[in-house]
Amino acid sequence: MSKTGNKQVVKVLQALDIEILSGLYEHRALSTEQIMRRYEMTKWYTYKKLTMLRNSRLISTHPIRGYLANQKRQGNYHRISETGINCLRKQGVVVERSADQLRVNIRHLPFLLSSNDIMIDLERYNWVMKDSRQVKVEYKLNRGANVQGMLTSPREVGYLFYMFMHGISKLNLNKTAKEIKESNYPNYMVFAKSQNSFTTIVNVFSADDGLIVKCESLKVFPFVFAKYYLRLFEDENNVIKFLEGYEIYDLSFKTSSVSGMKQFEGLKRVVRHNGEEKYLVNLLDTDLVKVYNIKQYRKEMYELDGRKVLVVTTPNTRDMHEQLLEQIHHVDYLEIDSGDLVDYLKAI
Repeated sequence: MSKTGNKQVVKVLQALDIEILSGLYEHRALSTEQIMRRYEMTKWYTYKKLTMLRNSRLISTHPIRGYLANQKRQGNYHRISETGINCLRKQGVVVERSADQLRVNIRHLPFLLSSNDIMIDLERYNWVMKDSRQVKVEYKLNRGANVQGMLTSPREVGYLFYMFMHGISKLNLNKTAKEIKESNYPNYMVFAKSQNSFTTIVNVFSADDGLIVKCESLKVFPFVFAKYYLRLFEDENNVIKFLEGYEIYDLSFKTSSVSGMKQFEGLKRVVRHNGEEKYLVNLLDTDLVKVYNIKQYRKEMYELDGRKVLVVTTPNTRDMHEQLLEQIHHVDYLEIDSGDLVDYLKAI
């Protein structure tokens, strides 16, 4: 640390300085709070460190605006400067883009910061994120596509993902649906920043069978809930372990002998619940492909097979799930309190 006039500046780059600069290069923009969380610094030290980097012209700082119409500013975000990129190059870090190429369009900023928020929370649980630029090149997607990137789980299952903010238009939803239909990729996640957005996405996408049949999974999450759920429960075997506390026991070694049951790919997990064998479907992730599969298990098939469907839901989503399945009467619901679920996942 050194002082120029009354300003503290970086005299010798420390390992943490290089990590922060590399993170800003890789992710284009990070908020003060995101930097504090990602690099496990106190609030005071975060401000001190960013001030020194800024005084040394290694980064630039800008106000965050525009998440909500009635909020003018929500703190600051930070970008690496051309001087910062040159410093990384001198440290042997491979850098190919200029600071100008990393500039973030102000309309895109809320989506980028939200995507980076998901990344910061999940990378410590062995998730990996590719940003939208990399995904569009790798999968030959249109440069104007809405896709925000790809999240790859610890099981090495990749999900292209989309982020929807507080305001949402049917035009934009239809554009996203068209993108998914035209892509050959099987798995998707959609994150909603508000309850209204979440409801709208589910209602619009669930009504589009042409969209659903193009996917192997199409999970729709409230934004905050997703950051807890995905720590552990993308792996359905972990969901089963959790449900043992609710006296639900896996019998998935059992298979149906009913002719034609192969078409119901989503109904292959058999459990014992309240003394009965049932097909378990975890809708904590509101996967619309799972909803579609349940709807294909019609009355005549249920009468031949004899097993009801046990849907795992929460008090916040039960009404929505019941509405989606209103024509299927052989369904039981198991409500998991959202608070209990988050507490369980926080302890991981």
